[in-house]
Amino acid sequence: MSDVASDPVVRFQRKYYIILALLLTFVFPAIVPWYFWNEHLSVCWYTAAIFRYVVILHCTWLVNSVAHVWGVKPYDKNIRAAENKIVAVAALGEGWHNYHHVFPWDYKTAELGDYKMNVTTAFLDLMAKIGWAYDLKTVSAELINKRVKRTGDGSRVVDAPAEGDDNGHHHHHDDNIWGWGDKDMKTDDMELVEIHHQKLPKFVQ
Repeated sequence: MSDVASDPVVRFQRKYYIILALLLTFVFPAIVPWYFWNEHLSVCWYTAAIFRYVVILHCTWLVNSVAHVWGVKPYDKNIRAAENKIVAVAALGEGWHNYHHVFPWDYKTAELGDYKMNVTTAFLDLMAKIGWAYDLKTVSAELINKRVKRTGDGSRVVDAPAEGDDNGHHHHHDDNIWGWGDKDMKTDDMELVEIHHQKLPKFVQ
């Protein structure tokens, strides 16, 4: 996290967080339609600012409520987190929660072959293409299949697509790992990890 903490944009955001949050969450969303489209200011305040903010909050909270109650558990049937398509759409790709809890260090947070229900991964891949993100860790198909066979609920077919068929957008898991380099992470599993847009040596800890 040291590289993130030292980033000038992050430092600016942390220093002026309260002011930026108020301006970007409430002031600008209300002022823009009022100024440019002649909307009534009270309508702008209650719809573009307040209503929009409430909807976004609830979409975010769905991840820790609905995605822990309803859905399939293809990677680990023993945990509460589940895969939920509705949450994935509402939260821009954060509804693949069973996968995320099993492989929390996988930047894609899901085992998908495209961006249809994972806008967040599309954004991260774009940032990687322009050089703003690098060393993106994802799990190999072999490791995913190992985990599915061992603890999955049977909702996922184990056979993975051939390498290259999914444009690199597949994911895999093993054991309840809560972060890259966790003491419980096995060396064998780390060797199966794929790192996209690599900038640093593969296993810098």
